Amino acid sequence: MACGAAAFLFPAAASATKLDLSSEVELKAGNYEHLIYQGASNSQPIYSENATLGFVIKGIQLEKTEGSSMDVGIVLQSIGPGSSSNTLTSPQFIDAASRLPNANGTPYARSAYVKIYKFIRPNVTATFGRQDFTLGQGITLSGNDLGFPGGRLEIDSLFHNMKADLFVFRPFNAGRFFKIYGATVYYPGNEGLWQAYHFWENDNYAAQDIYFNTLSNTKKFTGVRYFLSQKQLSFDGEAVIERGTAKKALGGTANYAGHAFILKGSWNQYISFFGQSKLRLAYGRSSGNASSGSDSDKAFFPTFGAKYSGLERAGYGAIAGASLYDMVKTSATLNGLPDGVSGLNIINIGADLPYKKFLLSADLYKFRATSNSSGGSLQIASEWDLKVAYPMGENMKLNAVYAVFTPLSLYPASKQAKLIYGAVSAKF
Repeated sequence: MACGAAAFLFPAAASATKLDLSSEVELKAGNYEHLIYQGASNSQPIYSENATLGFVIKGIQLEKTEGSSMDVGIVLQSIGPGSSSNTLTSPQFIDAASRLPNANGTPYARSAYVKIYKFIRPNVTATFGRQDFTLGQGITLSGNDLGFPGGRLEIDSLFHNMKADLFVFRPFNAGRFFKIYGATVYYPGNEGLWQAYHFWENDNYAAQDIYFNTLSNTKKFTGVRYFLSQKQLSFDGEAVIERGTAKKALGGTANYAGHAFILKGSWNQYISFFGQSKLRLAYGRSSGNASSGSDSDKAFFPTFGAKYSGLERAGYGAIAGASLYDMVKTSATLNGLPDGVSGLNIINIGADLPYKKFLLSADLYKFRATSNSSGGSLQIASEWDLKVAYPMGENMKLNAVYAVFTPLSLYPASKQAKLIYGAVSAKF
């Protein structure tokens, strides 16, 4: 029935080899208490709906080419707070919602693309249009529910077993267009996968940056990643250098000189009472500005790193939602930290413990700033999260989370922030 309806909506499917339909839905009901913002605290009950519906027509033959075919894909996404909590009052959620084309449940195109196989050469695949894309772990570049409009070439067997991607994107963010272009190379080693990349992020509009206001800027990111996955052990490490130049709003030029890295490891181990469990450890750090008045911005800060999921932050900590360089808003600054504070140090220790039909997860996080230009404290917060997951099958899961975020000496008068939520997620 679904295929018949899709064929009616997309008659081109009649000449296609295959029509794929996919859908994901997450319904979440929760309550945040005592979120910190500008020396005060606020609470936000929230019921959110996050759904995608995708149509991909595969295997359309291109008759005037030699063996080439294409896929045509459209993915619609709907994100909204639901009728029971349709007013977002906390700055943390207003900030997340403002990046979306629609945050009231009205669907928008997350992806709309054409993917051509054997494009020009047999080992080249080209994708044109709005597409999902994540570079490495997503430290510097991720679609964040919006996709990237542009083009990408995937080149297999570039040299022996190496693979390369070339990409050019023109995303829209904060009321202006950016230009992103670069390349990444993959090299499968004897045990793990190596990845190296370099790209430019160009902003030709006046804007606020972490350290100064700019008339235009070009940031350059160079990174390397190593990923290893074995039966008992997995490791994922990535390091990035940020360079570039900016024209300052008050005159003159400045340069960028930041860096960041993240090391993550997990291993499987038998634990009595629970059975075969997974333990994990992560440590990451990004650079910051130790003083003011310099023409060099040392605070690592890409614009399009992975940091959102629907109306909430996504990252380290259910409440903090930290990336390597910013976190849930506690002030009006770009990185969410008090004015003059930049860079993050993140430590995560966690475990996944199976119990009967449930999966119990526990995580402890510690957040510390890298630099404070005023010379004050660097201690941000600690957080612990408890999660229970009940998979009702491969395509449906029930989740419940309880998290406590404890402010440290950067927020001396603030209370603990707490989060409790339940969620249903399903896909086909």
